[in-house]
Order: sequence, then C-alpha cells, then structure tokens
Amino acid sequence: MKIYPIKQKRYLTIVMSSVAKFKMSHLSGVLLSGCLILTSCQSAQENNFQTGKRAFTDDVNVVVTSFAKRETFYKEFENNGALKSNQRAQLSFGESGKVVKVNATNGQLVHKGDVLVQIEDVVQRFNYEKACRNVDRCKLSFEESLINQGYTLKDSAIVPENVMKMALIRSGYQDAINDRYMANHRLKETKVIAPFDGVIADLEAKPDNETSLYKYCCTLIDNSTFEVSFPMLESEISQLQPGMKVEVIPFAFTNDTLIGKLSEINPKVEDNGMVNVKALVINKNGKLVDGMNVKVMVKKEMGKSICVPKEAVTLRQERNVVFVAHNDTAYWRYVDVGETNSTYSEITNGIGEGEQVVIEGNFNLAHLSPIQVINSK
Repeated sequence: MKIYPIKQKRYLTIVMSSVAKFKMSHLSGVLLSGCLILTSCQSAQENNFQTGKRAFTDDVNVVVTSFAKRETFYKEFENNGALKSNQRAQLSFGESGKVVKVNATNGQLVHKGDVLVQIEDVVQRFNYEKACRNVDRCKLSFEESLINQGYTLKDSAIVPENVMKMALIRSGYQDAINDRYMANHRLKETKVIAPFDGVIADLEAKPDNETSLYKYCCTLIDNSTFEVSFPMLESEISQLQPGMKVEVIPFAFTNDTLIGKLSEINPKVEDNGMVNVKALVINKNGKLVDGMNVKVMVKKEMGKSICVPKEAVTLRQERNVVFVAHNDTAYWRYVDVGETNSTYSEITNGIGEGEQVVIEGNFNLAHLSPIQVINSK
C-alpha cells in the first residue's frame, strides 16, 4: 500500500507528457500550414508581377487619383517667423493741455489726415489771432518806412537791398511773420492727426484728462503691408536672392496662404549659424496683425519637370514606387524621385506626363490589384 502513491504519480506524469506532446505536434502543424500558405501567396504575387496577370481577389480597392503633370517645380525652404508692420509711428501730443475729444479707438482703421485726438486750444488760438494782428500792424510800419525812402511796397523788386533790410528791422515785419507761423504751428499741434492710413493701437487717452498723464497718444500701424523676419541656414543663403516668391501661412489661419517677395538678406551669420532674412507680404484679406507668428516658405524655381502629388510615392522593397491606374487596375511602377516639396514630388524617370496615379488608398495595393476610382483630383 505504500508503493501505490508512487505509481499514481508516475501514471499522472505519463498522461501529462502525452498531452503536451500532442499539443506541440498540433501547434507545429498549424505553424507549418500557415508558412505554406504565406509562401504560396507570396509566390503567387511575385508570379503575377512577373507574368502580368491580374491578382485573383474578390476585394476591390477604393482609391483617389491624380495626374502627372509637366510644370514648374519649386524647391522650398521652410521656417517660422513673425510679422512686423512695414510702417508704424508712435504719435505724441504736440501741446500740453486737457483732452477735449477722442475720435478713435484701438483697432480702428483711420486714414491720412484724420483727427484722432483734440486738445483744448483756447490759449493757442488766442496767441495765433494776436500774432495775425501784429503782422498787419508791422506791415503798415514796413510800408511807411519804404515810403519815407521814396518807395512803395509794389516797388519791392527795385528797392535796394540795404533799404529793404533796414525797413524790415525797423518795422519788425519779418519777426511778426515768424511769430505768426509759430503760433499757427502750435495751434495745429493741439490736434493729433494720422500721418498715413493705418490701424490704431495702444490708445489710452480719455476726454477731460491732462495729456501729462500719458507717455504718448497712440501707435499707428500701417496694416496694408507687413514685413516678416525669419532665420535661414547659412548653407542655404547661396540659393536665395531678393525677389524670390515667398508663401506666408499664419498659424492662426492655416487655410490662408499669402504671397510675398523676399526683400532682404542680412550679410551676417549669427552665433547660432543662422542668417536673418526678411520678406514683404501684402495683407490682402485684412487678417494679418502686427506680431503674428507665421510659417514661411521661400520658393526657388527649378524649371519644368514631371510632377506628381507627394502622396503618390510609396516605399516598397526599399525603392520608390508609384501605382498607375489603368482600366480599373493598379500597375506597380518603380520611379526615380528628384526633389520633394510640401505638395509635389519631382519624377525624373518611370512616369509619363498625363498618367493617372493613385494618391489615396495606395498603401495596401499590389501589382495588378483591382481598384475603383471614387475621385480624381
């Protein structure tokens, strides 16, 4: 009876070993069958690619296509920058006094000559009127001085220079004219006037407050044209020149692309190995704001070549491939790719002008795969 448990253990061991061997044998069979199936599919696909036979499948691949075009290709240099108004002015108060009226608000578009702020002008107007009366009085004295010398004001062209000079000094006529000019200037300075068309910013002045409370009146920004400053690698500068086309895309409005021109290349390399470059862009849609962050792409014209949307190029077997759509069938084409920009790839060999290429749904395609074109861009 003491030997029975040992025999029971041996029996259980034999049973478990048999079950494990059965499972391993069954798993090996499944793995072997899977490998044979994969090998068979791969051999069939390679055979189809070599013989040109269409792949046998019930699945139709839905794709979107485009067309290869011969057009001007642009090499792109991309970087980020910030907008700065091409013209801006900090407007100050010409005269001290109480603010009477404010005719503008921040963000308002004003035109050249518009009165933005009016300052109390009682003293300045009084001084101007007084200066005008003094001019009239001195003019009479000047004429009397000429008459005493045998001349009239109409004879000023023939009056000797020394006589004319003496008459002006005695009458004070010239000084009176200068005083009137300055009085008129001070009267005009009681108005803050826009020197050009633009948008108001940093306006803080309020009616019934003294101008001494404010450092300046406001800032006027010309928002019709903006300057965008951005860095470029020193190795890229040799390929740039003023006048090149520039695309500006604000981060706040990614669907809006504005066209500008490269305006300036600073001939100095900074400590970080970058060179400061500037471009001018016209604010056609009126959305650009001073200080706005933007993406900048400088476009260098490379001449005409066969171009396809960059989405058409895929990598298969470590080579560039483009699928060409013909008669509801996708054909595998090896291609040589030149430059690639944000939109297009330059094809130097493998695709002809006008051929229909797959740009969406091409990742799962094989040679001679059946396809259905649902859209052609």
